[in-house]
Amino acid sequence: MKLDSTRVANALAIVGAGLYVVCTFLVAATPVFYRGVAQTWMHGFNLSALPMRQMTFGGSIWGLVTFTIVSWLTGYAFAVIYNGLGKK
Repeated sequence: MKLDSTRVANALAIVGAGLYVVCTFLVAATPVFYRGVAQTWMHGFNLSALPMRQMTFGGSIWGLVTFTIVSWLTGYAFAVIYNGLGKK
């Protein structure tokens, strides 16, 4: 089965953008909880030494844009590599 690279990239960009928005609201609403989750994802790396920074609207939008672009590029690369591995 061959994947349409653009469709896969678009789908991953949409999912990535949605996850970023949910994550942004989670950080804004529950920063201590979010820090705890982030610490477990980093295999227990101690984040308590890092200062809690205030989120800004501009920073959140910039993060959304860049994360969506990286998600799209990742989806496109995945589909291209997947299709390339299927060639005989």
